[in-house]
Amino acid sequence: MADVVAGGSAQAPISDELHNAEIERAATRGAYWSGSRLFVALSAMLYASATFAYFYLHGLNSSGLWRTDGQQPSDFVSVPVLVLTVAGAALFWWYTRLMLAGRTESTDWLVATGVSCVAFLTAGIVQLVGMTHSDFFPGSSGYASCYVAIMPVFAIYCLGTAYWLETLFARALRVRWVVSDEKPGRDSSERTMFVGSAVGAKAFVVFVALVSVLLFVLFSVIS
Repeated sequence: MADVVAGGSAQAPISDELHNAEIERAATRGAYWSGSRLFVALSAMLYASATFAYFYLHGLNSSGLWRTDGQQPSDFVSVPVLVLTVAGAALFWWYTRLMLAGRTESTDWLVATGVSCVAFLTAGIVQLVGMTHSDFFPGSSGYASCYVAIMPVFAIYCLGTAYWLETLFARALRVRWVVSDEKPGRDSSERTMFVGSAVGAKAFVVFVALVSVLLFVLFSVIS
């Protein structure tokens, strides 16, 4: 009887420790989830304000100065930026989804994340460099003012996304088991933080891709 009681008392602290660890992991994942969604929501307000300014000035068209002749972003800038951001977001989203479900190898995820990182980095650089060769001056028209105000911010978002993906890539490259769901460390706090960051990045890259589509429509499709 004494052995039974002793065994039960020994198991209780272990069960409490596992329970507390699970609560800590859930709280960590929740913090990353909430933080990334909050940042997406704040960023959405920023781009919503820019979109409102675009349509307000477009509708106002004071003295016919909404858009002067020849003001059009180069297709050699707008199209590559659109393709790179959408392709990079789709690639990272899909392979991160597979990684979380335990249906992909760590090497596949690393390759996909590396390619996505390069895609967003290239998109940001192309956008910034392209603006230095354009004829858009903020005071020349409402269209030019919107373009000059919005697109550098979007380029910074692309570069920020590339940095986020690079940190995930570098971490997974050093500690390969954080990508796998079959290793003994899958319940560790280290993997919990890695997965939380990856889930947050998954939502953010989709947001940046959607913003890229929106800006392409505003500046390259709508006349």
